[in-house]
Amino acid sequence: MIRRSLLISLAVLAALVSVSAAAAQDVPTVAVAGATVAGISIAGMDQATAEATVNAALDQLVVIRVDDRVFKVSNEQLVATYATAAAVAETIARATPGDKLVSTRYSKSRLDAAVAGIVRMTSTNGRASEWKLGPRRPYLTASKAGHAPSATVINRQLLSALQHPLLRAEQAVVPIEKIPVVATVDDLGVVVVVSRPERLLRVWAPVRGKAKVIRTWKVAVGSPWYPTPTGHFTIVEMITDPTWTPPDSDWAKGEKPVPPGPNNPLGTRWMGLDRDAIGIHGTPKTDSLGGFASHGCIRMFIPSAEKLFELVASGTAVIIF
Repeated sequence: MIRRSLLISLAVLAALVSVSAAAAQDVPTVAVAGATVAGISIAGMDQATAEATVNAALDQLVVIRVDDRVFKVSNEQLVATYATAAAVAETIARATPGDKLVSTRYSKSRLDAAVAGIVRMTSTNGRASEWKLGPRRPYLTASKAGHAPSATVINRQLLSALQHPLLRAEQAVVPIEKIPVVATVDDLGVVVVVSRPERLLRVWAPVRGKAKVIRTWKVAVGSPWYPTPTGHFTIVEMITDPTWTPPDSDWAKGEKPVPPGPNNPLGTRWMGLDRDAIGIHGTPKTDSLGGFASHGCIRMFIPSAEKLFELVASGTAVIIF
């Protein structure tokens, strides 16, 4: 009887080991074909190889060309750090191809100083009007006659290169231009301001030389359990008809990716910010608008998000308070 029980126990143990081995085989160990992180292919790579490959790309200097002058900016100058390991792990675990941005942190004051230095070294007695960001609204500085490159374009190029290492070696040459007396949207772009207490998103733009609100939309912000962070952010990712990928968070465990369509949680437009894994997007859950309802993102009516998408660009500043 004891021998029979022992044989049964061994058989059960062998079955459990077999099931565990099969389950382990189902866990991807290398990235699928077409998988990229920050635009860098990691197809067929394991975690360590993929991390090294992406980090090597992110270690390159950012090259900014102004007229016939070349400036190089390093990660050390901007105190830039990258969550490469998490991005690679998520990409390898995903069974479908696609790109994953690397969450990036940097010093805004260092980036502003780098932009100001490039402008100072290439301007000829001129100073272009530019946005200054307060805690709750943007302000316009006055311009000065002369010639200078666009600080907004240089700022945008630096931010784009931080997120997309394939842009580090070469981007469009920034021309030195005559400084307009009155700045326009074409010169400076807009600034997005999100008020959490009011659950409103406002778009500020230069209007006859002054900062004015040109659009206001009702939004939903983060719930008390997943509050929307405050501070100064930048739009770094713009996607039309996005696929929703479950984030690495407890609330999304067991969820599956949702392709573009009427049930997509991101609606038809995604405007990703430069940190905290949040963004501005449309939502089919219109009853949540005007409330504290999201997991940190800013939700909009889908038509409103589509209109905002046309007004902003990669590099647009976002103030959340």
